[in-house]
Amino acid sequence: MAKQAVLKEEKLTGGGKMKPILIIEDEAIMRESLRDWLTDGGYYVETAKEGEEALKTIAERDFGVVILDLKLPGKDGIEVLKEAKEKRPQLKGIIITAYPSVPTAVEAMKEGAVDYLPKPFDLDDLEKLIREILGPVQVEIRPKAAPETAIAEPSVVEEAKVEEVIAVAPEEIPVHLKQGKAHFEAGLYQEALKEFKAVIAVAPGNIETRVWIRKTHEALTKPKVEGVVEGEAAPAEGKLKECLWMKLGMVAYRICTNDYNCLTCEFDQMMQEKMASGEAPEFDAALERFKELPGNQRLCRYALKGDVSYRICTRLFQCATCEFGQMMEDALQQKLAKLAARRDALLKKEQKAQAKA
Repeated sequence: MAKQAVLKEEKLTGGGKMKPILIIEDEAIMRESLRDWLTDGGYYVETAKEGEEALKTIAERDFGVVILDLKLPGKDGIEVLKEAKEKRPQLKGIIITAYPSVPTAVEAMKEGAVDYLPKPFDLDDLEKLIREILGPVQVEIRPKAAPETAIAEPSVVEEAKVEEVIAVAPEEIPVHLKQGKAHFEAGLYQEALKEFKAVIAVAPGNIETRVWIRKTHEALTKPKVEGVVEGEAAPAEGKLKECLWMKLGMVAYRICTNDYNCLTCEFDQMMQEKMASGEAPEFDAALERFKELPGNQRLCRYALKGDVSYRICTRLFQCATCEFGQMMEDALQQKLAKLAARRDALLKKEQKAQAKA
């Protein structure tokens, strides 16, 4: 039995040479990007979506480093770190957050965090920190691969293409990253991917770019919607999304037709006016159900839409009186204005090209 336990532990820790790393992050894209990067670097990595799941895993086996997002559903990252260190006093914790502040940084350090990294951060910096804690990765000695005598399948050879590479200087990274995001927002995913890959070629440790690459791959692998041309700006994708008011339980069924741009949605404006007037009794029952939810489940509408990774609603969806809501609407207006300007510029460019032809 003892031998079996040792073998199991070696399997879980990649041979027992180095303690594994645990990533606790509720945002799937960020979690998987971190896991892929560290796994490629030779580390053994496990992941968890929330605190309770992570604490159970930590109780079962010993990790060298735990990377915790500050904002987690249920217990936050600092609380999870505190309980984890009670179980494993030697555990080293690294807090990552998109909402950095001096008080949370101080609190994290008091609970034993070795560092506090605001997002976006450079993955090279994170790996350097992990290397200082765990030591250098030991290269695994593998048997030599057999000579490649097999003939590649014709279909694979035929499909092989030389990918166009954009040359990017280090100082040009912000420009290309911004251009890639603009292509992504316009539904031009292949063009976006070229820009992001060009940035990664220069800065492989740029976590923000890696997250955008994963988002782009996910967008490219989504099922095609009938009637949508590839590369076309994709408001049609909104037809597959549940309306925000359906997510809130205010209406039984409705699909978003405006790609979550609620600011320009007539239905959203109508619902906001009804809610503010107090003339819709069905809202009262829905709000009572909302009040009964645990605090960590009362998500802000912008978290439900996916505009922010995590935020709690403090105004019972009276967004017109919410400073955060006003800030997000201002940001959306600026985004819409930029997209409109970009479309106008592209249209003028096309018109000039047609005139020359």
